[in-house]
Amino acid sequence: MRILPAALIFLGATAAAFAAPQNPGLLSAEELFRASPIRNASLSPDGRHLGMIVAQDDGTRGIVIYDLKTHATTGLRGGELFDLWSFSWIGDDRLVFSIARDRMYPSGLYSARIDDIADYTAIDTFDDPQVLDVPQARPGRVLVWYTGTSGPVTAMFMPGTLAEMDAVHIRPGMIQQGRGDAVVRRYPPPGDGAVESWHTDAKGEPALCVVWANGGRHTYRYHLPTDSWSEVPIDNATTRLIGMDADDAHAWAVRYTNGRGFELARCSLADGSLEAPVLTEPDYALWDGRPIWSRMDHHLMGLVYLRRHATTFWLDKSGAEAQAMIDKLRTGTENVMIDSDLSGRKILFARTGARFPGAIDLIDLDAKTIVNVGEVGPWLKGRPLHAIKPINFMSRDGVKIEGYVSLPDGVSAAHPVPLVVIPHGGPAARNSGEYDPVVQFLVSRGYAVIEPDYRSSTGYGPSVSGDHMFDFTVMNNDITDATRAFLRSGLVDPRRVAIFGGSFGGYLAISGVEREKGLYCCAVSECGVFDWKSQVTSVEKHAAPGYYKRYLDYIGHPDGNLDALARENLLDRVDEIGVPVLIAHGDDDGIVDVAQSKRLVRALKSRGLPHETFFRRYEGHGFFDYQDRVDFYHRVEAFLAKNLGGATLTPAD
Repeated sequence: MRILPAALIFLGATAAAFAAPQNPGLLSAEELFRASPIRNASLSPDGRHLGMIVAQDDGTRGIVIYDLKTHATTGLRGGELFDLWSFSWIGDDRLVFSIARDRMYPSGLYSARIDDIADYTAIDTFDDPQVLDVPQARPGRVLVWYTGTSGPVTAMFMPGTLAEMDAVHIRPGMIQQGRGDAVVRRYPPPGDGAVESWHTDAKGEPALCVVWANGGRHTYRYHLPTDSWSEVPIDNATTRLIGMDADDAHAWAVRYTNGRGFELARCSLADGSLEAPVLTEPDYALWDGRPIWSRMDHHLMGLVYLRRHATTFWLDKSGAEAQAMIDKLRTGTENVMIDSDLSGRKILFARTGARFPGAIDLIDLDAKTIVNVGEVGPWLKGRPLHAIKPINFMSRDGVKIEGYVSLPDGVSAAHPVPLVVIPHGGPAARNSGEYDPVVQFLVSRGYAVIEPDYRSSTGYGPSVSGDHMFDFTVMNNDITDATRAFLRSGLVDPRRVAIFGGSFGGYLAISGVEREKGLYCCAVSECGVFDWKSQVTSVEKHAAPGYYKRYLDYIGHPDGNLDALARENLLDRVDEIGVPVLIAHGDDDGIVDVAQSKRLVRALKSRGLPHETFFRRYEGHGFFDYQDRVDFYHRVEAFLAKNLGGATLTPAD
């Protein structure tokens, strides 16, 4: 098998970066929490070049461009003030890319030819434009979606506006001066709603816009010749359009029906009627899946969605052929298509698994070859990674909910171990059973780990993902029910249970010890939410307009009656937190204000309640700096050992 030259070597990574660990029997924080060396791989439209975002020795990221024909490599090295975040091809020889502001949040848009990538041009240096598509009729133009009003360009727009930008004919200094000269056309969203999503057609032109208004979704069709909108006649409560079909008269839709579940079918844009479904899924939300579109004519090739593991439903012959090829040669991993060239004959696949951090492979269907592009954690080869297995539990009101469990070696009913419960953040998220360095770190220390989903988790039917949205009591109860169900297995010591979460999971962690007396010995919160009245106003700063309006309709409006929401504020119930807690947060968090955690710490301190803290300057919503991540998990390790009595296998009484 031919292997591409390592992108990390081009960027100056040293051989020491892949040196064997000093303790081959214990997974260290230093090796588990290293930044992934590769991300955001993509093929140029003609299939000639492969681009990747790659990590450098200091954790900053750059771009590598590899010529698949000549094997020549070029790229752009990132730095502390120019840390590359993502990129998109806008032609065979040109791309646009964004950088990470303060190494935490995507910012700006830059354009460059790949043969002289260091001579890039700024299109927008202040905002966070999301690249949507490239109009075929206007080479060098790019459609970007502006979700907020954070800079000089977005300040000129209604939030949610789609802008067409000239990514080629830009004079240096235009955007820096704040005039927005690169904008050649604007597409304001329809009606008075807040935009949830935009979709383009087979020619790369704006076609569909989904907005949230008056407590519900509305879907509109754009008519380019008349620059007008018409609402698509569908029941938005049960049917969602996931993208345009190739023929321009239909879109692909997912409909949910009681008794049948989710159905994938073509939808007439004229009358909203659906054809016979091509896929029926009784349990898992197809509309949360990722459509795979042909780059040639925009026909739907397939749909990737999450069951217990990632699943791809193929409509396209070449995609199914590539899937069969990689599944035969790459066993034991989940193999998911992430990109292809214009012809659909060169295809990139991402491979993941519970015990496999990940890799990217390139399939050439004509040459019938598979090339390993790179691996996410090559230093973890041969290391003692643990399985993550699916579990089910029944909530107290009779709803089946899923989750995952990972167990250390040697655990049994005769030798129970401590348990760490990890509720996910979001709450619009769900667990997947893929490799997770946090789970591997804890299990390697002898802890069992469960990751329960709960009401408001995405990816399921209405009983889990629709009903009880932001019902704080129900969400807490689900985590409690999952924990108590697993305690009945006899594999864990009920006297040594901790709960650990980040963001919304951080709220659930502290709420769990406040509500469930005697269940948990301690809790860890990373960037947790503790003042919901404050949080509903700060969400607007980072969320897409449609998400924010939907969020407010569920949780409460800042100018409305927030008394019920205020009752969920943990800052007002500090006296009920009766176990040690570790409160961690970054001082520059733009999603959950660090002041919430600091106010909680002051309240704990004033009452003499046991607590520890881990605050870091220049960190945001999570710890992005490598050394900060390592230090944090060393602190977590010491905190859990102190409060759970260590993680040694303990004989039953």
